[in-house]
Amino acid sequence: MLDKITQPRDLKGLSIAELEQLAGEVREFLIESISRTGGHIGANLGVVELTLAVHYVFDAPNDSILFDVGHQGYTHKLLTGRKELFPTLNTFGGMSRFISRNESRFDELDASHAGTSLSIATGMAYARQMDRSESIVVAVVGDGALVEGMSFEGLNFAAERGIPLIIIINDNGMSIPRNIGGINNLFEHGGWEERSGSFFRGFGYEYLAVPDGHDIPSLVETLRSAQERVRTGGVVVHVKTEKGKGLAIARDHPYKMHFSMPFDPHTGSGSSPVPPGMSYSRIVGETLYRFLAEDEDTVVLTPATPYASGIEKCLEDFPERAYDVGMAEQHCVGMATGLALKGKKVFACFQSTFLQRSLDQIFHDACYMDLTITIIAARSGFSGFDSPTHHGIYDLSYLRAIPNLQIFYAGTSPDLRRILWQRHSRPTGGPLVILHPYENIWEEGDGSFPADDDLSKASVAFDGKDGFIFSTGNRLPAAFKLRELIAQRNLDFGVLNIRWISPLPVGQLTRIMKRAPRIVTLEENVRSAGFGSAVNEIICAQRLSADLFCSAIDDGFVPAGDKDFLSRLTGIDAESVFNQLAQRWDL
Repeated sequence: MLDKITQPRDLKGLSIAELEQLAGEVREFLIESISRTGGHIGANLGVVELTLAVHYVFDAPNDSILFDVGHQGYTHKLLTGRKELFPTLNTFGGMSRFISRNESRFDELDASHAGTSLSIATGMAYARQMDRSESIVVAVVGDGALVEGMSFEGLNFAAERGIPLIIIINDNGMSIPRNIGGINNLFEHGGWEERSGSFFRGFGYEYLAVPDGHDIPSLVETLRSAQERVRTGGVVVHVKTEKGKGLAIARDHPYKMHFSMPFDPHTGSGSSPVPPGMSYSRIVGETLYRFLAEDEDTVVLTPATPYASGIEKCLEDFPERAYDVGMAEQHCVGMATGLALKGKKVFACFQSTFLQRSLDQIFHDACYMDLTITIIAARSGFSGFDSPTHHGIYDLSYLRAIPNLQIFYAGTSPDLRRILWQRHSRPTGGPLVILHPYENIWEEGDGSFPADDDLSKASVAFDGKDGFIFSTGNRLPAAFKLRELIAQRNLDFGVLNIRWISPLPVGQLTRIMKRAPRIVTLEENVRSAGFGSAVNEIICAQRLSADLFCSAIDDGFVPAGDKDFLSRLTGIDAESVFNQLAQRWDL
């Protein structure tokens, strides 16, 4: 049956029994396909019947269906004619992991970060109300997105003026790990329907519940009821689903197979959310674990990204001082602020892509009060195949603008360990962001820098009389390769691991630039206000004559893709930089 479905209207003539048969085919297809390519498997398996019922009842694209978060959209993609794209998942130019307007007219919202749909849906529904349109806006909110601050802001306003909006809560009890907090207390255990109903009715919504979100008849009946009731105001449809349904290995998995590399669906072999090998995140987790074990004033927080931050065991063994605050980045920094005000040693573990969501709290709370809070941001730089919005290629630019904020880029494992120990040992020091790459540790670089040099300065791997390469930590391999290419033209260039982005070691850099006629800066960041711009500011302020070449990503959004390919695409790989230098300096 799945082969016959190319658009949602193909569902309209099916019987309930045929919908149930189709659900089985969809689930079988997803397991077979995603086990080969890797991808967000858990949430998508849990939303099969719900997505079928939504498209069976509503009329997309006349009715707008928004998926929040976007990684619950694979069944939607199958029903909207993208079956043949699935083998291209996790390849450059292939099918997006998320909802993407570039892929289909049935995707009205680019959705790769959580918690955006309710505000956007409110605006869309209000616009349709203004236009006296009969079409309906449906927001499918899942995987912990309801705890986002923006979700609550949208939920609050959407209750105003009888805005005709249907909010479907895909309640599988999970974000990435298990949900936490008041929403979780509301939704779990006996009496959840009565408690939740009181909550949403108190906001001003009609409330409908489907205790078994895999029962298609119940889903269809309830959604049809919501379709009628929304004419007079907002409706919440609360649907209980099982994340990873139909995949046996997901039952006991801590994240219900939220995301996985390619895996064996029968044995579970290969089912890891991160690449194998020694990573910088693993060093973070091991180091913070020691702090928690040895110091009762240490607190570790994360906004729903424990595995990417390497702190799973911390949360498991120290639940009173290491915890996941849920998909709530702003709250994470706000809570860290309160802990720091009371003298706790706070380490907040983020993915760089989500750190931007807490920008105001970093600025207004942590930095304005100049509190000793350590934020560790994994996945700085290119982030792989998630989405253009997931790349951490803007962090240097926006973080540099914040007063009192120190920025340390850990490009070697000794640097990462040392800065963590330094931060833990000092009760003061102000707010600090530690950035590090997502890829595995670059062992060659670890052995190329002095192990006991002054951490307050940039670290010299090679000296050079003809010029210097200043590099952020995630471009050090490119810096080493670039030096070798330049050496083939009989030029001796040094390599500097810059480490401190803010404050820059101005004195050290000035001394180098006074004697080195040519300077190259390497960064995995956009050009505007990045590291190269900071070095240029020194040259201008000190009136230096060094010839500066800044290698950076041209401003804009970069497609999803692996680091090596995207480096070549954006022209920041060693060969591309060398070719530009050869033309500039006639090498």
